[in-house]
Amino acid sequence: MAAYFGTSQLTDAWLMASMLPNLLFSTINAAISTTMVPIMTEGDAEYSPASVQRFLNELFTAIVVLSLIFIFFGEALAPEIIHLVALGFHGPEVPLTIEMTRIMVPTIIFWGLSGIIVGVLQEREQYFLPSVSPVAINVVRIATIIILGKLWGIRGVALGFTLAVISQLFVTWPALKHLRLTLHFRWHFSHPLLRQMIKMAGPYFLVSSVGTVGVIVDRILASTQVTGSLAALNYSYVLIQIPVGLLVASLATPIYTRLSHHHSHRDQELFHTLAMKGFRLVLLVIVPITLWFIILRVPILRLLYQHGAFSNRSTTLTAGTLLYFAVGLPGFGLSFYLQKLFFATQNTRSPSRFSIITIVVNIIGDLILVQVMHTDGLALATATAAWVNTGLLTWAIFRDHKLRNRLGFRRTFAILGVGATPMLLILLATRDWLHLDRIVGPIPLFFGLGLCVVLSGITFVLVLAVLHYPEIDDARRWLGSRYAVPRAR
Repeated sequence: MAAYFGTSQLTDAWLMASMLPNLLFSTINAAISTTMVPIMTEGDAEYSPASVQRFLNELFTAIVVLSLIFIFFGEALAPEIIHLVALGFHGPEVPLTIEMTRIMVPTIIFWGLSGIIVGVLQEREQYFLPSVSPVAINVVRIATIIILGKLWGIRGVALGFTLAVISQLFVTWPALKHLRLTLHFRWHFSHPLLRQMIKMAGPYFLVSSVGTVGVIVDRILASTQVTGSLAALNYSYVLIQIPVGLLVASLATPIYTRLSHHHSHRDQELFHTLAMKGFRLVLLVIVPITLWFIILRVPILRLLYQHGAFSNRSTTLTAGTLLYFAVGLPGFGLSFYLQKLFFATQNTRSPSRFSIITIVVNIIGDLILVQVMHTDGLALATATAAWVNTGLLTWAIFRDHKLRNRLGFRRTFAILGVGATPMLLILLATRDWLHLDRIVGPIPLFFGLGLCVVLSGITFVLVLAVLHYPEIDDARRWLGSRYAVPRAR
């Protein structure tokens, strides 16, 4: 996308058109799949397989019917929706945005069905296909951007997005057969699990939509800024979400499933131990990545994006938003994980309240900071809201004195702070020594960035090992036992 369309008016139009089908509907998908784990855990424990199958059929029918209703109104009201949200659009980009919105609205039904299947697979601890599903989406999206984007321009990108969302069903649906489950229409919506899921779905959706609402408000206000502001926000936000989606989600998903099982079997000791370990693991992953994004943001953007239509102006415009999004990266990662802790106990009330507060903080911050800092202010407001959400979730989940002592808050953050300090110094020294902000050529830039990341990462891990960070000690013991040389007798 960056190479073909850069930070142009076409990119801004695509991002505004994808707001409803991509952001909102994918959030519905996340809410459904997340809700399915505790519901299916309870179903497997308390209901017969035939009863669980009836629940799935009723849910399948409800999702299809509701999706068709949403599709009808989305197609019919697309012009009104775009005129309402695209405040800064007044020219030919308006009909283009409406047309692309209509192309992508039908994805809602495929997002919903995928949410059911992914949730079932995760509850049964089948993680391979759910992890392949987003891979399929991205492979199809990249292929269609290259092929359809060249043939039909930005409209081809919109069509490719729809095909990509459909592709995930081809990956995950066959797995149901191996679990001896099917999805059929059932018009009797009376199963207790369905009623329970409906009660949980609203709060889950509210919690899952915190980031989505922030991005939607950002895009609405960014449409009033200079051309390319909307695209710059998106490019930087995509980079920030990579560690959350690839690393934090990879850690949190199996932990979440295990926590749901521990809670269902009322094994609080194992629940608390695993919850603490996950919290420390997320911090261990997020802290160094945050520093890399903050210090190396310009060379990262030049290496990944500055090709073709993505110019020096695009890099400058995007670097500011990336800086402020990076400040909020620990907030994004920790809030994602902490919400899973609440979900595992089927507690939706607390995170729902915090989500409302977070959304309000985000909107107020957007309205204030966009006047002072323009597009950068939108990124800072979103980052601030993520930290507010994390603070509220942390306070609520760890306010019990036992949990605070077990985690060792002070010691954990002290070790991370001590480890981050020499890492930061190494990063700054290596970046300036190699002149990474001015280095020319993708290959020298790649190796220069790699050297910075490796040297600073090793420094961070070594300091944490010396200070006995629990998860580093666990990894060291595991490696020692796995590769220990047997003693000769």
